[in-house]
Amino acid sequence: MTNETRVCAKCRLYTALREKAKQEGDYDRAGDYEAMRRRHPTHTQPGRTARWGLPA
Repeated sequence: MTNETRVCAKCRLYTALREKAKQEGDYDRAGDYEAMRRRHPTHTQPGRTARWGLPA
């Protein structure tokens, strides 16, 4: 998460679960939690298409 991202309880939960999965060596599950955090509706970050320079 960046400093500009609003941090809510759901985002903190996904981040904590991601870190726990990483510590356990389950990187697939960690990636799933990161994807859920990024899709959370309170985020104002650009979507995945914006990262590639495509229209949102």
